[in-house]
Amino acid sequence: MSRSANWLLACVGGLLLGISAPPAIVPFAEWLVLLGLAIWFVLANSERVTLRHSYVYGCIYMAWFSWSVRHIMLPAYLAIVFVGGLYFLLGTAAVRGAPKCGRSLAFAIAVAGTFWLRAMMPDIYYPHGQPCHSFWQWPALMRIVTVGGEPLMNALLALLAATGVQVWQSWRVAAPQWRPSLWRFAAALAVTVGAAVTGQVLGASVAPTAAEAAEDRSVRIVAVEPGYHPSQIWEASSPRETYRRLVAERLVAPTVELLQEPRPAGEALDLILWPESSLLDPVLAASIEAGRGALLSDRFPKSDTRLVLGGSVQDGEGAGPASLLLDLRTSLVLAYQPKQWLVPGGEFLPLVGILPKSWADSLREGFEKALGTPANCLSGDARPPMRTAAGVPFGSLLCYDNAFYGPAAARVEAGAEFLVVLSNETWYRGGAELTQLVAMTVVRALENAVPIVRCTMDGHSVAVDAGGRVVAGLAIAPAPQLQARFFEVSIERAAGRSPPMAWLRRSCGWALALFTALGAAHSVFRWFRIRSARTARSAGVTSGSCSDSPGGS
Repeated sequence: MSRSANWLLACVGGLLLGISAPPAIVPFAEWLVLLGLAIWFVLANSERVTLRHSYVYGCIYMAWFSWSVRHIMLPAYLAIVFVGGLYFLLGTAAVRGAPKCGRSLAFAIAVAGTFWLRAMMPDIYYPHGQPCHSFWQWPALMRIVTVGGEPLMNALLALLAATGVQVWQSWRVAAPQWRPSLWRFAAALAVTVGAAVTGQVLGASVAPTAAEAAEDRSVRIVAVEPGYHPSQIWEASSPRETYRRLVAERLVAPTVELLQEPRPAGEALDLILWPESSLLDPVLAASIEAGRGALLSDRFPKSDTRLVLGGSVQDGEGAGPASLLLDLRTSLVLAYQPKQWLVPGGEFLPLVGILPKSWADSLREGFEKALGTPANCLSGDARPPMRTAAGVPFGSLLCYDNAFYGPAAARVEAGAEFLVVLSNETWYRGGAELTQLVAMTVVRALENAVPIVRCTMDGHSVAVDAGGRVVAGLAIAPAPQLQARFFEVSIERAAGRSPPMAWLRRSCGWALALFTALGAAHSVFRWFRIRSARTARSAGVTSGSCSDSPGGS
């Protein structure tokens, strides 16, 4: 292909991969993920195409699905785009370091490895936009994540795309050979279907026992969505008064109405959820541990319903976001679970430790001005499950904890029979990232075979059952809204234990990232070796020309 055709292919491929990402703006757009990955394989598999094409491909993809980040801070959006493109460079280098006969498998490993690296890179982790997230509305196919998490499903999608390209190339130009290419594609398809079926079996293997199933395993939950933006607080002439008014009108008042509503016997509410950032004043960890930490005293009628809300907990080192479990009979905080994965830029400043102090201070001031709060939060460690008044154990994930395998798995392994997610996503102003975060919730539900209820400031608040299906929720309505909204759902508790083969979900990403790095290193080594050989040959030709000249000996 000509140079202009290569550039066009890179742009179209990145765009197709972006369109396939949630929320998939046209019907069946999720299937374009295979075509987008196929184009990346074409770019990566041909040494005649420069690495710059893969970089442009990656930048276009990152720019598309991260577009709403520009609302938060334009420099952060540009950093996501231009740094994110480097992972596609790494993936292409890893493919070119593999032998020709193994390029399709190398591509599968490289795709899974690079996306895992981007999701887990210290200080600058960014887990959005995984290829497998495109199929969040196809739970039967998404069962693959029950076996090996996001990395395995990313790898299998890439393998299908790469072997499909080889079949097409074999049909068009007879290289590679037709029959082996067709067999490779058939094998990739069989492995993908087999992984989905295996995931179904693993998920079913942790169903409640007969004795457990005989119990009433339903839990009734209401998620309250207040529909205001934090900027309404910090931009107000009286921020403290505005904060108190919004909490009273959008959170306390709807909760009181829900608690006073007459209900038939057996349909009492177990939990009411408020989103992250509901309360801004930190609660002392020592007071909670001593059983003296109280919140919102005398604001609610006495009830066995418990309230889970997003606030912050302060200890001797500082304050950090946390989920708080409030007993509405005593107003005491019974338990808390701190946030483990802080948002880069929003809750801490990545990489500032390596910058000169003047630069770091300038960055801190810029972020505080953009977000209204300083980015100096502290993360915490996993804590035991919370419990409803009936004693049902559950886990709470705060915002970004929902995007990673570890926090959800740890809570289920500790006995949680369902999970709740409290989040504040108003920064995206109704953008695509809201649906991407729901896709991550579907992945967490399938990985751990538990239902999950999401409660957010302005969307996307939904309930997902243990099979990965969205069973209730609210339409996205970007803040500011005129009034609060809520939805009520009855979910079926899970068994409180992880599906088998958890070791594979934990280690799959590490292993694929390691192979990707080795492949890229081999590619760089081979490039230096070829360059050295060419330099040596060039020197030899020059030397030979001198000795054969008329004046030579």
